[in-house]
Amino acid sequence: MMKGWVDTVATHDNNWLVLVFHGVDGIGYEALPHEMLDEYFQYMKSKESKLWIATFGDVAKYMRERMAATIESQNTSDKISIILKHTLNAALYNYPLSLRTYVPAKWKSVKVTQGGVVKKYQVMKDGSDSYVQYDATPNSGTIELQKQ
Repeated sequence: MMKGWVDTVATHDNNWLVLVFHGVDGIGYEALPHEMLDEYFQYMKSKESKLWIATFGDVAKYMRERMAATIESQNTSDKISIILKHTLNAALYNYPLSLRTYVPAKWKSVKVTQGGVVKKYQVMKDGSDSYVQYDATPNSGTIELQKQ
């Protein structure tokens, strides 16, 4: 049953699974054996590419940053420049946000640069529209997307 919860979250967007255990190895309420928990966490690890595993604190930061974020963009034929920022305390709220940027249909792969870090992404389709999805940190400089 617990693995089914992970499978559901891994195959659907915008689901949030909160795990709560009240005891381990006979200590606590309805305690589970550590072997069972280890197997379960290894199962989650095997699905890591389809899950975001985070603490409540990180999820709360992400949600607040997302709600406070603003985006400015400039497009040319071969480059898109984006400024991602928020007005929250940057010392506390510096969690990368997932961005989806629509790009020209002729782009097949994209180089994304922010703060000297360069990553390459394959363009994906949303109906007839082309886009790239990537993580970017607010208030950390211009994000540049270039056709590859």
